[in-house]
Amino acid sequence: MPLHAQRKGKAGEVEFCKWLMRNLSIDVERNYNQANGHSSDVITDDFIFEVKRREVIDLDSWWLQVAIAKKRHPNLDLIPIVAFRQNRKKWGFAIPANLIPGMDLGYLVVNERVFIQFAGIIVRGNVLSK
Repeated sequence: MPLHAQRKGKAGEVEFCKWLMRNLSIDVERNYNQANGHSSDVITDDFIFEVKRREVIDLDSWWLQVAIAKKRHPNLDLIPIVAFRQNRKKWGFAIPANLIPGMDLGYLVVNERVFIQFAGIIVRGNVLSK
């Protein structure tokens, strides 16, 4: 990976950690032990995040990355999330489709506003089904 791409990736992860603090009061740092290629970028008490700051969106590939990373933490009940942002745009999120009754495969893409509400429910420990 080119050095400038690595710097952009790190900057995106730091930016996202600040976003989590500002929007969800989740204080977390990026995962500095992700060099093996199978670890996630950010882990919280409830979520495992793959964070991408890219112009070209490749959600299927990124979803596979976070799914593999989740399997490396079998003892933790973490929800896999892909957080992605293009230049001059807001964050987007891929969340597991199986959290919706009747859905069992893949992911759903939601915007910042929806993710903040969704994550707030998870963090506060409220039941998803209403």
